[in-house]
Amino acid sequence: MHQSPDGAKFERHLGRKKHQTEEDQYWEAGVLISELETIDTNKAFSALRKRISNQSKLSIGWLRFSRIAAILIIPLFLYTIWHQIDDKFGTKNLSYQEISNPSGVRSKITLPDGSNVWLNAESTIRYAIPFVRRTREVELHGEAYFDVSKNPSSPLEVKFNQLTVRVLGTQFNVKSFSDDNLVEVVLKEGSIVLDNNRKGILKEQIYMKPNQRWVLNKTTHISALNDVDADQYIAWHKNKLVLNKTSMADLAKMLERWYGVKVSIKDQDLYKNKFTTVFDNEPLYRVIELLELSSPIRMTYIPGTLNKETGETEKSTVEITNQ
Repeated sequence: MHQSPDGAKFERHLGRKKHQTEEDQYWEAGVLISELETIDTNKAFSALRKRISNQSKLSIGWLRFSRIAAILIIPLFLYTIWHQIDDKFGTKNLSYQEISNPSGVRSKITLPDGSNVWLNAESTIRYAIPFVRRTREVELHGEAYFDVSKNPSSPLEVKFNQLTVRVLGTQFNVKSFSDDNLVEVVLKEGSIVLDNNRKGILKEQIYMKPNQRWVLNKTTHISALNDVDADQYIAWHKNKLVLNKTSMADLAKMLERWYGVKVSIKDQDLYKNKFTTVFDNEPLYRVIELLELSSPIRMTYIPGTLNKETGETEKSTVEITNQ
């Protein structure tokens, strides 16, 4: 390290032998005092302050850089780790939650992200735990009404019948029963994208707007997108059974799912009948009464019986005949 001449003189005096006579010590002290008086203290102090200031600026600059780097690097680091874990263990070490409703039962489910799902009778919903990842994936068999919590960083995907509905936050209904010939999606609020899941059922993505209904005929593979009153198709989640020019075959399926009964249509000419009405949380006996009053049919309720061999109770039956 470079040292000033004044400092060198000072060190030479300090480095002298300690074993001196009292007279020599007095003389030594006098010399030190005289030499200290020759040091430019103002100049030395200015140099010291400048040096401290430069070090402080460097420390403050480094501290600011460290904070900015932490703000940028830590989230990137966590994001990278999350994706590495998700890519490595994404589908292998997940557990799944599955909820199923038998016929005659409807339920409301709250997903881990706060989204609400109304699950219709004879329907099943399945999703992975943890739920909120790069996407929130749900598998559906049957019918469900979704009220989705918004999360721009994790779209919700509902997979059904080799198709996928992709949303960020909205309200919509999906109906996809294995024994139904039609698959339908109805949008109440927001916007959704309908896309292929595995097979190329769709030629291109379909973007839906509120009060639109997309329907697919599974036999002909013909699909259509139309403007509708969405409330008519989602009323079931409020316990309203809506019939709008509903065929006898569709009515039979609706009653079976809604009330957990078997419907037996005895006469072939009954299939020509169509029904238009709304049942607001009505019991089955009341539905039978009103349908008989408003149409030329007779509906007979036959209670279920206990099967002695299996120990199970067979479903009750509603037989429909001409009046």
